[in-house]
Amino acid sequence: MAPGLAELSNTALTPHTASATEETRTAMSELAAKNIIEVLEGREALTPVKSN
Repeated sequence: MAPGLAELSNTALTPHTASATEETRTAMSELAAKNIIEVLEGREALTPVKSN
């Protein structure tokens, strides 16, 4: 964020809400459930998180 932006009287800062739709949240939940099933059945997750 640019220095001083939060102090401007004509600026409102809000959290990131791009995924706050019913469709997106449903799709995220379904993908999480599919990942869990894949792992529990001995396969790699569809969207694995790589660790170092």
